[in-house]
Amino acid sequence: NISISIHFSYIAIYFYMSIYGPPPGLTVNEAIHAVFTNYCPNWKSNMASVLTDLGPEDSLLLPSMDSQSFARMIRDSPGLAKNIGRTEVDLIFSSVKPVGARRMSYEHFLMALLELSIRIFPEADPTAALSNFLSRFIFSLFDQPPAPT
Repeated sequence: NISISIHFSYIAIYFYMSIYGPPPGLTVNEAIHAVFTNYCPNWKSNMASVLTDLGPEDSLLLPSMDSQSFARMIRDSPGLAKNIGRTEVDLIFSSVKPVGARRMSYEHFLMALLELSIRIFPEADPTAALSNFLSRFIFSLFDQPPAPT
């Protein structure tokens, strides 16, 4: 009986959470990339126009995120820190970044978002979990009201 009421409470909270979309004028990928670069301490947005035809030696010029910035993004997202602990966040960061590296690239960030979404929504298939995760947590980082339901 206790497990049923706990499960029902989780479902009730899940359905009453606000849903967000990407900001007007941005695609989903552009919005995710905007979140990523916002939390990359070494990246200046005006460098994007300068970077063309980068070789491997120029990888330091590309945005990358460290574990502290990744954890700050989790804390800044309304409601996300309540659903996942700091240890899990650190484990996800460590599992997606390249071995021996201290930072993750945008591609690794996408893998981290997928891993987070699967942990937050374990019952859903990965595509639905990622969609729910983005609309409930990541797009809430933009200063905009929830989407009408």
